Amino acid sequence: MRISKTISKYIVLAFLSSVLCTPAYATIGMRELGDSLTAFTGFSRVWSPPVRVKNLRVNGKNITVRTNTTLHDVRWTPQNIKDLKQQVSRWVLGHPNGKVTIYTGKTDIDELVTDLAKGTIPAGEQKDLTERNIALWPSHGLYYNADRGEWIWQRATLWTTVEDLYSQEYVKLIRRMLENAGATVHMPRAGLENQEIGASGLPRWAEGARYWLKDKGIDPAIWDLYEGNEYKDDMKCRPLWVNELGAPMDLCLAFHTDGQDSGDDSTIIGTLVIYTARDDDGNHVLRDGRNREKTNRNFADYIQTQVTKDLKTLAPEWTRRQLKEANYCESRVPVVPSIILELLSHKNMADMRYGLDPKFRFAAARAVYKGILRYLNGKAAVVQPLPVEQLAIDAKGLLRWLPKEDPLEPEAAPTYYMVYIQQNEGEWDVQQVNKGCQLQTSLQPGIRYNYYVVAGNDGGLSFPSPMISAYLTSNSPKDGLTSNSETVLIVDAFDDVYGVEWFADSTYAGIVPGSYACEDGFSCAYIGAQWDYRRANEWINDDNCGWGSCYRDHAGQMTVGNTHNWSAIHGKALQALKLSYVSATEGLARIDTTYALVDVVCGRQRQPLADPTRAQLASYIHQGGKVLMSSDHLSAVDPAWLRANFHASYYAKQATRSGRIGILGHRSYQLFTEPNEEQLFTCTSEGLNPEGTGAKRTALYMDMRCGAAVGYTNAQGERTTLLYGFPLEAVRNFESIYKHSIEWLLAK
Repeated sequence: MRISKTISKYIVLAFLSSVLCTPAYATIGMRELGDSLTAFTGFSRVWSPPVRVKNLRVNGKNITVRTNTTLHDVRWTPQNIKDLKQQVSRWVLGHPNGKVTIYTGKTDIDELVTDLAKGTIPAGEQKDLTERNIALWPSHGLYYNADRGEWIWQRATLWTTVEDLYSQEYVKLIRRMLENAGATVHMPRAGLENQEIGASGLPRWAEGARYWLKDKGIDPAIWDLYEGNEYKDDMKCRPLWVNELGAPMDLCLAFHTDGQDSGDDSTIIGTLVIYTARDDDGNHVLRDGRNREKTNRNFADYIQTQVTKDLKTLAPEWTRRQLKEANYCESRVPVVPSIILELLSHKNMADMRYGLDPKFRFAAARAVYKGILRYLNGKAAVVQPLPVEQLAIDAKGLLRWLPKEDPLEPEAAPTYYMVYIQQNEGEWDVQQVNKGCQLQTSLQPGIRYNYYVVAGNDGGLSFPSPMISAYLTSNSPKDGLTSNSETVLIVDAFDDVYGVEWFADSTYAGIVPGSYACEDGFSCAYIGAQWDYRRANEWINDDNCGWGSCYRDHAGQMTVGNTHNWSAIHGKALQALKLSYVSATEGLARIDTTYALVDVVCGRQRQPLADPTRAQLASYIHQGGKVLMSSDHLSAVDPAWLRANFHASYYAKQATRSGRIGILGHRSYQLFTEPNEEQLFTCTSEGLNPEGTGAKRTALYMDMRCGAAVGYTNAQGERTTLLYGFPLEAVRNFESIYKHSIEWLLAK
């Protein structure tokens, strides 16, 4: 970091004046130096006190500066220390060659350079995290407040979430990545996989650690310390529990989000990491004899450096805050390397613009995992691969896939794959593929097959790929498809996940009403819609949170997002119709007249179909092929392409409030239009108009009486396309509307 030339020139003049050595000039010089050092840190005064110079001594070329502890929080490197000392020398002596010593508190800043900043990274021996034991937890949780006689959250409910649950979303990902690398992860709170209901009437994963440890039979001396103050019990029990674990812990990480506020909607608060130099008894060493401050500061630097580096690829304005030594029990009490990670501010709108996006959360979690991996393993560390996104199965049983490159970690490429195969509802069989990206499988008629792929390397395993599926009826030809077969191709074009939409003006700002994230799988973060949009409304307390406040009616519920198993869901319905099918994700789909019908699953995908897919579909339709497609983002599709191929035009967004759908000549259905635990929902159902002879509305939004679907019958009387302006997967009775749609298209 360098201060501006303007500031430098100003300070040079100030210090040249100060060398007159009069008390007035010396005082002014020290104040100006403190201001310059504050600017050098890059810390906002909103969350960090300014640097105060307490003493300045000059003895020839020797300069000694003593300040308060703010400089202790800087991530020092040999280069930025050199730069700063040269600046101070110029300010005081008029040249950069003075010998400068700077103390922050009682510490020479040279002692604060971490091993990572020095580049002294150990070679290491282990590539993954096998046999590593890691303590990890998501911040706070619901607790019983005896004074109020009720269960309450420990933090404010803002921007549709609360830290007590929001932090769980990151920890579930970090935990899975660590376990995929071979580590054993220990948690004092219930994980999201736990379905038990607590005393508060909400799932156990919503509760604080105190209650989970109590029910697991942990010694009350760990969780019952403060005579009925269960808030303090919950905070202290987490680190005490770490010290009592039987297995030797390699490290401990408490995941939090901060409550700082930038005061506007554009300034990022960013990432803070906290460590502690002494334990409760004032000791400077960990259980294994290592220096507590040096070890914890090194650990903290690995995490903060990796997190800020990775997040800047998604958010260039992302901020690195302090590498802060402070006295908090979660970092003070453990006898193993321990830190508190404050990833972002849950109170700050600019941070939460990113924080409500599941892609951001995945990147942040992967960065934390990588920081832990590199801290423990040094240069030997190998990062596990990213998940496979593209795969396909054909009627001859050939399964193909494509690896996903990681531009941040080129060495994280897969070296092998684990292929998971399920027959009907049975157990999953696993086959390892050490060469290539395909596997010849056997498709037996009358059996439904599901598939997914996990990539692997020396660092561990990736998350699973999307699931695809295949089924051949008992009368299907043994050698696969023929030109007249009644076989459907399912194209899974729904791979998107994303956050909410935002707006801002001078008076009001926040989440666009009716806008919801498309979560990756299942999420516990959403607790209710934002209701306070007025910037001027300040936080008073956690019950009166001010600007950004949200309802709490969904707290403790999981939200269904993109579960990446759409081929299997559609395929099971096709099996019930006694139709053969195969499937592929969009990137590997091969659409041709071999298939009697193509089912394009767009779901809540915001991006339009890729050009190759659109070209294949257009050719297939014009050769007499039949296509079913459903999407709630048709407004992103080229209108000319939509008219030419589906004989429909888009004309309205959010075309229904009730979610009631009427299928002409059939029955009515109910759409899920809000976050729920049962299935996918839609918040942007779109209205459609038929275009040209042969096109007609086949479904209506009952409250608005506008088109919900358009079907087309060609001049030869053949039904060729059926287009819905909402995801079929968001219909309460999906199997029924899907059956109706397939039968409508295949009717003779």
